[in-house]
Amino acid sequence: MSDLRSTESQDRQIRTRLALKTPESAANTLSRLLRMRINKEIDGTMFRDMTYGMNVLLSYFKHMADMRIEERIEAIENALEVKR
Repeated sequence: MSDLRSTESQDRQIRTRLALKTPESAANTLSRLLRMRINKEIDGTMFRDMTYGMNVLLSYFKHMADMRIEERIEAIENALEVKR
């Protein structure tokens, strides 16, 4: 998990744990960031930076899922080749 820090004032810091280990938890965290921005718990710059990072992470998860599908397709093709 990562920490998100935002200052509402110079003296006060808010710490929030962000779940990022699975695609589902990362998507939930992105929803949470949206709610935090709507409620003005984080500023626009922090929101932009965090959503950019989340987009990169979610793209990585998608790429890894695509690679697993590719491996499965190759295994099926190889099995079909052996049966011929």
